[in-house]
Amino acid sequence: MRISLASDLNAPSQARAHVATHLVASRLPVGVVADKVVLIASELVTNAVQAGATRIDVDLQVSADRVDLVVTDDAGGWPTPTLATPDDTAGRGLSIVEHLADAWDVVRRKRGKAITASWTAGSDLHAGFDW
Repeated sequence: MRISLASDLNAPSQARAHVATHLVASRLPVGVVADKVVLIASELVTNAVQAGATRIDVDLQVSADRVDLVVTDDAGGWPTPTLATPDDTAGRGLSIVEHLADAWDVVRRKRGKAITASWTAGSDLHAGFDW
């Protein structure tokens, strides 16, 4: 399920609504937490808006054993996680993505980039346990 968004202050909330609606209508793989997917959609779209994108596409694919969220934008720059201090008011978005997604990666496009965050079945079943 794909949506194109204008790059403005409404884009993150539109992305959250789109992703949440699609997830509610889907049968999620066991262990995948919808709130994590929605939050990451918001974080990635916010980053695209702040990076100066003029176009943002959000694509969500749900199967029996996997969820893939792809946010594509035409902004320059390259997403790099930073270590925010407790006093920083920004800079935590990609750290959140790293923490909440099973995996994520970035692919350069002809113009801009595509960031994919993925979850697989059973990924959260043992979260917090050190095996």
